[in-house]
Amino acid sequence: MRTTALILVLTTLMVVSSHAQYHGRCGSYRYTIDGKLISNLDIVIPGSGNDISIKSYYKVDTKNGYIWFWIEETKAGSNSIAKFTSLWSRLSELNAESFSSNKNNPVEVQVQLSSSQQFFFTTVYYSQKKGPQYEVRNKLSIRFNNEADANAFIRDMQPYIPGYK
Repeated sequence: MRTTALILVLTTLMVVSSHAQYHGRCGSYRYTIDGKLISNLDIVIPGSGNDISIKSYYKVDTKNGYIWFWIEETKAGSNSIAKFTSLWSRLSELNAESFSSNKNNPVEVQVQLSSSQQFFFTTVYYSQKKGPQYEVRNKLSIRFNNEADANAFIRDMQPYIPGYK
């Protein structure tokens, strides 16, 4: 009886504490997102026919000292991913000034690394291209539906930012 109860408790704890894994596909590339969905935004461009949906995810890997971001872009009315972007950097390259937001519509949070010599290592996949495109970026913009969601993301990040008070 004790063994069964212990197994049940351990299984419950593992399920509750684990990150959600999401599997997707962009063109011929299959990927797994092991992070938290922070933004699901539909952008409507009147009269253009170029409406898009953007989903943004993140994960903080405190054990190894990394932060990961994943961004999926889908054309409106389509289930297939048109563009998939994966970015990572070391947590030590962030500081208290790394996160800022604007009040545009949609609200954006800028994630800027602490030095211009530090980069997000970026891989971009397009559904129409055969292979990935590799880039380095010093900053990243994440779009949110509203200011409350953007502020919640910044609050979630504060414990992981070196020197944040």
